[in-house]
Amino acid sequence: MSDGASKTELPAIGFAEDLSQEERQSMGSFGEFITVTEGDVLITEGKEQDALFLVVFGNFHVQTETTGRVVLLGRLKSGDTMGEMNIFDPGEASASVVAKTLSQVWRIDRQNLENFLESHPKTASRVLVNIATQLSKRLRRTNEKVALAREAMLDSF
Repeated sequence: MSDGASKTELPAIGFAEDLSQEERQSMGSFGEFITVTEGDVLITEGKEQDALFLVVFGNFHVQTETTGRVVLLGRLKSGDTMGEMNIFDPGEASASVVAKTLSQVWRIDRQNLENFLESHPKTASRVLVNIATQLSKRLRRTNEKVALAREAMLDSF
């Protein structure tokens, strides 16, 4: 990294934005940085998934094919997370996540996240609140979109 950060230090973005350099270094060492190219699938809908990802840079599409065609559910960029649902509620991924540009993510699986949480409880509580805040904002935006779509559908009758 050109800013002098170590290879394991999380950048000060997303859920790690308010963590100290030492906390980002420590948490970063529990996961791994992965570089992906355009078209790479990080998460596959319907497959078991047990990792949390932080987008370091790049762009991703969250999409589903439950209707038989690809439906774009959202876009992710630097600082966004993916995989939160399955990190807290293990199971199959409800959507696929596809890289749209050359990108880098930081990945931590559930076991390593639990190890971090146990060994760094003060930092862990802030990280969990930050992730919950991101999820809440995402859910609020989704609710607004559903309400607008429903209103538009009712107006068409």
